[in-house]
Amino acid sequence: MIASRTKDIKPYEMDDKETLAGLNSREKQKLAIRPIDYFKEIDTLYFDSLGERDRQYLQDFGIYNNELNDDEYMLRIRFPAGRISNQNLLDIAKIVDEYNLYVILTARAGMQLHGLDENNIMEVFKKIDSLGIKSWQTFGDNIRNITTDIFDGCGKYNIIEVYPYILKMQEFILKVPEYVGLLPRRISTGISGSYANGSSFFASDLYFALAKKGETFGFNVFMGGKNTQLAQDANIFLEREEVVEFFQSFVIAFNKFGLRQDRERTRLFHLLEKIGIDKFKSYIQDEYGKDFRERGILQLEKVVFEEFEELKDGKYAFCYHSNFARISKQELLDIANLSIQNNYEIRLGTDQQLYILGLKEKKFPLSHNNKNRTILACAGSEFCPYSYWNIKDETQYLPLERIQKHRLLVGFSGCLKGCAKHEHSDIGIVGLRSSIYGTTQKTARIYLGAEYSLGRATAKFVFMAVPLVGLKELLNLIIDEFENSIYDDFEEFSHNILNKLSANFLALWFLGKMETKKNIKLVVGNERELLHKYFSDLDFLNYLNDDFSQAVEFQSRRVWMK
Repeated sequence: MIASRTKDIKPYEMDDKETLAGLNSREKQKLAIRPIDYFKEIDTLYFDSLGERDRQYLQDFGIYNNELNDDEYMLRIRFPAGRISNQNLLDIAKIVDEYNLYVILTARAGMQLHGLDENNIMEVFKKIDSLGIKSWQTFGDNIRNITTDIFDGCGKYNIIEVYPYILKMQEFILKVPEYVGLLPRRISTGISGSYANGSSFFASDLYFALAKKGETFGFNVFMGGKNTQLAQDANIFLEREEVVEFFQSFVIAFNKFGLRQDRERTRLFHLLEKIGIDKFKSYIQDEYGKDFRERGILQLEKVVFEEFEELKDGKYAFCYHSNFARISKQELLDIANLSIQNNYEIRLGTDQQLYILGLKEKKFPLSHNNKNRTILACAGSEFCPYSYWNIKDETQYLPLERIQKHRLLVGFSGCLKGCAKHEHSDIGIVGLRSSIYGTTQKTARIYLGAEYSLGRATAKFVFMAVPLVGLKELLNLIIDEFENSIYDDFEEFSHNILNKLSANFLALWFLGKMETKKNIKLVVGNERELLHKYFSDLDFLNYLNDDFSQAVEFQSRRVWMK
């Protein structure tokens, strides 16, 4: 076991004035007072008059507030591997009821409690902490909640139960003074001992994926993913007993050598981009103290889980749908009480759903109102000041029944921060506002072509600004093309069709179909010839420059500027 880092850390123990001068403002703030020391004074804060420095420090303990809505507070709580006890769920439900709060399930298998204010935020913070539920390090420059397969340890596809390792990883960093808020930037970590990949783990900064070397099951390591990038294959194989020590070495190396200058370029991705993955591996190896073995054979396949999923022991798990990540206090109370009575187990999924495990048959007495379970939705403008759309309500502009029928993964983000991982989805949507069509209105960016299950490709940016009123028609056309193809899985459709064609060609194809209503099938071929063959009567052909961008702009205005 590697000891907690206490010396030789950059840049905090350096006297190089030039290095210190180049630090971003957040890093200089950390030099002035460590988050763990700031926390000692938290009870003396005036929560009705916070400064920006206070807001940044409070994030390290799970408390969120911003100057745009300075009278509103949110508390984010973490559940390693998404596991929550029945009693803790009941306790949370009672707190939500007592303070009239709102609950949002997160894409990292956690919860957000909204509706808090300056008068009750610390009271609720302390109540949550007294229950043994952790809110520390859920925001800020920290190791965020560590995620895994929802059926870890009990699913038919599970080879290695990773929950014990996740607990050790969390123990290494949680509430540890040397790590609380002191990383160069946040780290998202995923680890799965299952060969069924039901989540976009390749969006993680650090991902341990099930692999096999010889007759030994273990993990291949991937690093540097984020909402807009895929994690890279590090060419490292670890046996299960080596994972925690590697994780510790990784954290120490990133803390020592991570970038701390331009705040917008401090994620692990940017470090790997600057120094290369091999150099960073050498830093990890210096801490790890042993040679790395080359990658094993990746043991991943795409599996779509059923509403009732049979487990290893012959019992069943039920997926209880949230209302696009929202779940009411009454639902929490009912699920918790029923689970306590029947000794069920509850888990939170990275798909923002609740899972109830241990059912003896394919029956569950509580019904959910939301038919869709494949749309990952950000908090939206109701709860986040950076979101341009109220995502939860504006899902009504999506063809929900067809999305559910084909189990299409839709990432629906309210801004370009991408909390719904729109570039790791079958169809990615970002709700924005634009005046491109003459008046300021809600418009959506559309991304297509992600091959996320096996980490092949992120989605490409196809449409700049689709008006809200035209969104459903466009998405229906995209789904039509999928249905008319020979593929049963949208990722395979992306691999074999969408990703063989340029983004601007795809935009013109769908815009041309919107105007002509032609029943034609998307095929791979010479793009210019295809456009002339099928849309010879449309004026956009007069604007076909080298990359088709002028034609896309012309046709977009023609279709939507009415």
